[in-house]
Amino acid sequence: MRMIDVAVRAGVSPSTVSRALNNPSRLNSQTASQIRSLARSMGYPLPDHPPSKDATGPVMITFLVQDTSNGISSQILAGAQEALPQQGAVGIIEAGAELGHTEDLLGQLVGHTRGIILATDQVRAPTARRLGRRLPLVILNRPMEGLPSVLPDASTGLAQALELLRRQGRRSVVYIASRVGAWSDRSRWESVQALSRAMGLECRRMGPVDPTVQGGRQAVSVLERKPPDAVVAYNDLIAAGVILGLQSKGITVPGRVGVIGFDNTMVAPVVKPAVATIRIPRRAIGHAAADILLGRKPETRQSRQQSALISRLRKAGIPPVTEDPGALALPTSLIIRDSLGTLTSSTLEEV
Repeated sequence: MRMIDVAVRAGVSPSTVSRALNNPSRLNSQTASQIRSLARSMGYPLPDHPPSKDATGPVMITFLVQDTSNGISSQILAGAQEALPQQGAVGIIEAGAELGHTEDLLGQLVGHTRGIILATDQVRAPTARRLGRRLPLVILNRPMEGLPSVLPDASTGLAQALELLRRQGRRSVVYIASRVGAWSDRSRWESVQALSRAMGLECRRMGPVDPTVQGGRQAVSVLERKPPDAVVAYNDLIAAGVILGLQSKGITVPGRVGVIGFDNTMVAPVVKPAVATIRIPRRAIGHAAADILLGRKPETRQSRQQSALISRLRKAGIPPVTEDPGALALPTSLIIRDSLGTLTSSTLEEV
């Protein structure tokens, strides 16, 4: 029995079911009672420890990440903090890369936090689901059946980037994959494939490589044999390595090869030429995750242009980032810099 099954039967979202089971004080008492009774009758396991109904005192939630050194987590943290009431706070914990340690740490947090924003791959799905029955939990950057998640939609930013490449007369694209970030890597590659087909571009995948500048340099040893018109790298570090490696071989960027990264990290604007990149709305992701933990409807924060773009993509057969009904996908956007070149407009036309 899955949380999504209870949600479908009750006619509510999985996040509402999670709140009814784990934090009923955040819902209307009648609604919470009905959902809990329904879950019990369907054989869904209720929390190991009934949650406290005392909603007084400061709201404290925990943001668990693998690594804080890249500056990315600070943007998510800021968004989550914005969503909390004045007396609330978000505590950040760096768990590291060891799966067993991270899972043990999660278990120790039960009873010490109102909820957890989980932003690391070092937790297995069964462990996360067990934890989600004991306290509110939101997953970032990967969908997980039975639990609410908040994801970036790579297709929107990539649609802007590939349309600009097409209008520049570029016809071939290589996606450089990463050895880490399994779901993010797969979703970015799938978006590149689908958009390339819709726009009549040739595309291929190479790698995976380490998500570092050195990984990008190593990819150039293969790229230089038959340089594509453009490269889309898994992240800005790989893109920076590709730029430096191509230039060392006498291949100009963006003259011969346009280069696009992901994440809009601090390295992107300091490389020469500066790395064009797909911006992930991390502040909005953090805000939405905290909204879900607190039982509020999260803001989608879509501009009119983004909504129109998403509509055109769906009509063109570009699939959503996930079919998981418990996932909230927020649009990404293109930041044009010198590694891509410029054009009067990068707005997506009909594809």
